[in-house]
Amino acid sequence: MDNTSQILERSAELFSGQRLLLVNPVADGLTRNLSADWTLWSWDYASSRGLAGSLPEERLVFSHLCPPVEHLDAAILVMPKAIERAEYALAQMVPLLAQGKPVYLVGEKKGGITRAEKLLGRYGVRPEKLDSARHCQLWRVIVDQPVAPFSLGDWLQQYELSFDDQPLQLVSLPGVFSHGRLDEGSELLLAERRPLPAGRVLDFGCGSGVLSLILARRNPEARFELVDVDALAIHCARQSLALNGVEAEVHASDGLSDVHGRFAAVISNPPFHTGIRQDTSIAERFFEQVTRNLLPGGELRIVANGFLRYPPLIEQHIGPCHVLRENNRFKVYSAVAPG
Repeated sequence: MDNTSQILERSAELFSGQRLLLVNPVADGLTRNLSADWTLWSWDYASSRGLAGSLPEERLVFSHLCPPVEHLDAAILVMPKAIERAEYALAQMVPLLAQGKPVYLVGEKKGGITRAEKLLGRYGVRPEKLDSARHCQLWRVIVDQPVAPFSLGDWLQQYELSFDDQPLQLVSLPGVFSHGRLDEGSELLLAERRPLPAGRVLDFGCGSGVLSLILARRNPEARFELVDVDALAIHCARQSLALNGVEAEVHASDGLSDVHGRFAAVISNPPFHTGIRQDTSIAERFFEQVTRNLLPGGELRIVANGFLRYPPLIEQHIGPCHVLRENNRFKVYSAVAPG
C-alpha cells in the first residue's frame, strides 16, 4: 500500500460507507480495503491499468475531465507532483460537492502537500490538517461558499511557436510536460534537420505533440503515431494536431504497452521522473522493449540530459549510439537497429 493510502486508512471512520470521489488514485488496494461507494478519476494510464478490475468500468474513469458524479459525500485528491495540476483537479472536483461537504487533500511532504492550506483555503475558511504520518499529511476543508462551474476553456492555454521553417500553434493544460513553452531538450532535437526514414514514426511520451507536429511537416513521407501516459497530454496533442492541420494517431500507452507493430523511426524526449523522484527506469524499460517495435534499419532518435548514461543502454539493446547534436545540458542521440 502506498503511504498516501495508508494515511487514508488510518482515518477510515471519515470515509466508510460514504459516496466518494477519489482523484489521482494510486494503483493499490485502498478501494478494496476501505469499504465505500467509490468513483475514481485518473489521468494516469498506468494507474488506470493497474486498477482495472477493482471497480466496475464506469466507476474508473481515465480522462482529462472529471466525471460528473452526483450526490457526493466527499472528494479526495491525491496530491499530484505539479501544483497547477492540483488546482486544475480541485476546480473540477469542488463544484460537484454541496456546501457543507468536505474535500480532502493527501500527499507526501516532499510532494507539495505543504501547499494544502493555500489550495484548500479557496473553498473554505478553515482548512485543517487531520493527520501526519509516513512522511504524508491529510488535510480537509468544508466547502462553505458557492463555487463556479468548471470550464475547460479557462484552463486551456494556446500559444504560438515560431521556427525558421514554420509557425506552430500548440494547446496545453496544467501539468502537461513543458506547459505553455518549448522545453530546451525538444528545441535541441528539433534543431536537428536530418530527415527521418519514410514510413511509420512513433512519438513516445508525446506531451502536447510538438515533436510530431514539426517533424511531420518536414518529413511528408512519414506517418506519425503519438502515445503518452497522461490523459491531459493526449487531449492537448489531439487539439494541437487539429489546430495545425496535421493528421496522426494519438492514444494512451503505459510505456509501450499499447504500441503495436514496427516503425521506421521512434522519436522521444523520454520522461525520467516518476512523481517527485528522479527515475530512469521508464527510459531503461523503453530501450529494452523498443527493439521489437523498430524495423530492421529503423532509427531511434531521442534527446536527454547529458548526465544520464543512456548510450550504454542504447548500444546494449539497439546498436551503436551517435550524438547528433548537443549543448551544455542536453544531447540528441541516434541509433539504428540492425538488419
